[in-house]
Amino acid sequence: MTGANPNEIRPTEHTEHTEHTGHTENKMGEHGGSPLLHHSSFIIHHSQLPEITQDYFYKKKVLIFQNKKGYRFSVDAPILADFLPSRPAEEALEIGTGCGIISLLALYKNKFAKIVGVEIQESLFHLAQLNAEKNKFSNRFQPVHGDFNRDYHDFAGFEIIFANPPFFETGKGRISPNEEIRDAKTETRLTLNELLIKSRSILGQNGGLYLILPYIRYNHLMTLSRKTGFFPRRIREVFSFNDGKPGRFLVQLTTYDAPTETLEPLIIFKEKGIYTEEMNKILSG
Repeated sequence: MTGANPNEIRPTEHTEHTEHTGHTENKMGEHGGSPLLHHSSFIIHHSQLPEITQDYFYKKKVLIFQNKKGYRFSVDAPILADFLPSRPAEEALEIGTGCGIISLLALYKNKFAKIVGVEIQESLFHLAQLNAEKNKFSNRFQPVHGDFNRDYHDFAGFEIIFANPPFFETGKGRISPNEEIRDAKTETRLTLNELLIKSRSILGQNGGLYLILPYIRYNHLMTLSRKTGFFPRRIREVFSFNDGKPGRFLVQLTTYDAPTETLEPLIIFKEKGIYTEEMNKILSG
């Protein structure tokens, strides 16, 4: 997700053409053989969107449109979708849904009955609408164009919230001149502290907040969770390689106190360009 993070996970990609933009840090890599992403050989034009590309997840079972020049999702999307609980009778809220990729993957896996996805950026909101329609999830995925930081009370009543929040605090990391990329990667619209405070205020007694973050923010999150009334329930570190350092971590925060469970780490690659068996399962859906 961030080109400036030295522990960044850079997954591989099966591409069908080489029409790439300069934002390769948000794409899936360059090597063949991955079941994750198939890139189309054409560019689509939409009346409310700039140029967009057509990509596939889960062995071409999930179709995703995303901007050719702008924020492009990373491998964090399927990792977080896999980490989410399976509650097929419940509804969930995604904060910062982007093009809707995480919500759509979760719905394909039938993890929730319905998801509401809040997105402040208009172009990404329209992409989420388009992706919901093209994947025939319009009745189960509802993108909302709005500012969660301002209108969070409108989303009260959910027991499950999830987000892939901006990685960088304002003033840290490389700031992209592209507004869409900047707001997706840097806390210009919503800080981690604001995300926790607002989420905690609308979650019920049995609520849970599910996040993926760079490991360098682990201590910061633990401090903020205590201050905002959250308790770490499940934690899973994410490594690029078995012998490296964690680059990401997944966390389930709850509104109730319970023992913290530390899960076995997720290892992305068994060697360069080759996924582990577990990662292949995650990417295959």
